[in-house]
Amino acid sequence: MIYSGLLLLRAAGFLLAFTFGIQKIGWYVTGLHAGKPFSSIGLTPLIAHVGFPLPVILALWITLNESIGAFFIGIGFLSRFAAASVAVGMIGALYTSVRLGEDWLRAALYLIIFIGLTFTGPGRFSVDHLLQSRKTNRSGPITNH
Repeated sequence: MIYSGLLLLRAAGFLLAFTFGIQKIGWYVTGLHAGKPFSSIGLTPLIAHVGFPLPVILALWITLNESIGAFFIGIGFLSRFAAASVAVGMIGALYTSVRLGEDWLRAALYLIIFIGLTFTGPGRFSVDHLLQSRKTNRSGPITNH
């Protein structure tokens, strides 16, 4: 039963983050197609306004977190690493929302989901579990003599 709960938690994290990740990719495609520099596209101006360092790099990292990272979380591949990376991004989103006086609840909920997945891992229904099972089966059972 717990594995179904982890699958549901991963699916919720995937859907929520992936939706925003695809949106951010769209911003970059549209902006670059229009000939705009990276420094004026997507989250970069907001990140610079809030005062975080390296706004272009952070904006690209957030976009990758919320698209590819969300996909990895959804399928349960490199789950703990991806969830930890997205959680760090959500800390930044939470800080930014609070600092700008915007609704911070969504960022806080995502943060809780991804911190939980960082600690629990993906569960049985995941690529990580499948890869671990194959690795264990190849090395054979461990016996104590």
